[in-house]
Amino acid sequence: MLLDKKYYSIKVKIIFALVSSAFIALLLSFVTLSTYTLQQDKSRSIHSLQEISKIIAYNLPASITFHDTESATSLLQSLNLDTNIEVAFILDAKKQIFASYSLKNDVSKKMLQTLIKKYKQKNVQKSIATLDDSCILIGTPVYVETEYIATLFIASNTDEFYDNLLQQFIVLLIVFVLTILFILLLALKVQKVFTTPITQLNNAMQTIVDTNKYDTTLYTNRKDEFRTLFASFNIMIERINETNAELQKQKNFVQTLLDSQEQLIITTNGEKLISANKTFLEFFAVDNVTEFMHSYEANCICDTFNTEAPEEYLQIKMGRESWIDYVISCSFDVTHKAMISMGSIDFIFSVTATKLPGDEGIKSAVFTNITDMENAKLEIESINKHTKESIEYAALIQSALIPDNNVIRKYFQDQFVIWHPKDTVGGDIYLFEELRHDGECLLMVIDCTGHGVPGAFVTMLVKAIERQVTAKINHNKDEIVSPAKILSVFNKNMKQLLKQENKSSISNAGFDGQVLYYNKKDKIIKFASAKNELFYYKNDEIQVIKGNKHSVGYRDSDANYEFTEHTLAVEKGLTLYLTTDGYIDQNGGKKGFPFGKKRFKKMLEEIHNEKMADQQEEFIYTLAEYQNGHETNDDITVIGLKI
Repeated sequence: MLLDKKYYSIKVKIIFALVSSAFIALLLSFVTLSTYTLQQDKSRSIHSLQEISKIIAYNLPASITFHDTESATSLLQSLNLDTNIEVAFILDAKKQIFASYSLKNDVSKKMLQTLIKKYKQKNVQKSIATLDDSCILIGTPVYVETEYIATLFIASNTDEFYDNLLQQFIVLLIVFVLTILFILLLALKVQKVFTTPITQLNNAMQTIVDTNKYDTTLYTNRKDEFRTLFASFNIMIERINETNAELQKQKNFVQTLLDSQEQLIITTNGEKLISANKTFLEFFAVDNVTEFMHSYEANCICDTFNTEAPEEYLQIKMGRESWIDYVISCSFDVTHKAMISMGSIDFIFSVTATKLPGDEGIKSAVFTNITDMENAKLEIESINKHTKESIEYAALIQSALIPDNNVIRKYFQDQFVIWHPKDTVGGDIYLFEELRHDGECLLMVIDCTGHGVPGAFVTMLVKAIERQVTAKINHNKDEIVSPAKILSVFNKNMKQLLKQENKSSISNAGFDGQVLYYNKKDKIIKFASAKNELFYYKNDEIQVIKGNKHSVGYRDSDANYEFTEHTLAVEKGLTLYLTTDGYIDQNGGKKGFPFGKKRFKKMLEEIHNEKMADQQEEFIYTLAEYQNGHETNDDITVIGLKI
């Protein structure tokens, strides 16, 4: 235990307090008693000498009145019985020495001369009583009735006075020292009453500090506050043990929970590893954090980061921040990754981190092994890239099947085409073929099963059958072209080619579509449709030719079904509109409903007189405005033709 240089034990403090208090009290008592003794002895010495002086002064008036110096001197000589009286003299009213006495030594004689000289100059008609270092002096005036006749002076040395005073002081000093010793012994005894339990408590606390074990219990037979203090200490220890047991239980639970996780979970201050879960230890093949630091020469997991990893991977320092502070500060919408290389294998982890409660600056980080996911991601990206390239190439092939608009313009005064696949490739396709005679053409608008790649495959099949149909027509110049029969040929061939001739067939592909034959020379238009309508403007109104409610090529399609054929007389200004269901079925508006045939027809009524290019823009703008952010449902194909 580290102690301050000025540390004093409670034992020393208690003894010091008791002894110093007693010392001060005794010292004050000693000084007071000494002063009192001094005053008492002084008063007693003066009083004794005054009594002697009064007796002699009482017998002096006759000797002084009759100038009998011998009798006066004789009276003064009687003072030699007291060896302490050194001088005596009578000073008459004229301040003349009437009689005197002194011991026969030089000191007494000198004292006599000094006193006579001193008191000749003073008023001595009053009583005098003084005590100084040299003598005790008593001056007693002598009267005859009321007349002052002389003053008797008696001077005694102070040897006896100071001897008595010294003896009393020695006695007091001995008593003082003995009392101090007694109090010191008493303090030593009394301090044990306080220091013994305090020492017990201190030793118990020191044992807890040294061993970090709370298994100490204090016992006492005392019946005072220390008994309560010991009992409170024992209760405190008991509660600490209960709390520690609960904390240990929670710690074990948390550690078990952490050890059960597949992720690597650590705590660190960003520079040094503090703790790690079982998965971490198993990954690095160590038994504990200390072994990890020794085996990998690392203070923290960040020391194992691959420094040659790509730029987006974590390193020990991320700019001015440590890696974990960087993860915590940039935790939103960002996946942080770290690469840890073990031999020839690069392991990739996603990393999340948070600051733990408290002021120690401890943070927790979770490393999730996403190596397989990252490898799968790379593989998927490669596959997607390959697939995308394939689809884009397929789109080029499909676009190559789309007729040249310049060819269409040869047969119509004006025209527009909207062909918007939902994906890169689509299931909508339109085909235009010039036939055997000048001014004779065939237009097909086909909506195959689905969209994207599946629909595009069906369009390839449609194109193949279409080439056979047109080749047959061109081969036989006398054959009458019938759109209805063409749809029937498609129906049979697709069912046969896709093996959809019965309901147990695996595939179920086909199309809804329109076939329009135009003979410019004969001024005739023939039309047949599977499901989709033909809109045309004639006699100042938009009219509709409905298609048969029968699709082409599906399992449920009747192979012998005969489609209805419609014939239109060609007139100048006749405008035709062919469309798949993509435009009409597109969801949008406030309620997300389909665009609908009614709205489509109304739009045609409003724009049919405009140029075809303007109509095309109106079609595109109107649908985009209606769609209003809704996802595109299907491929969209709309063709407008003006005779």
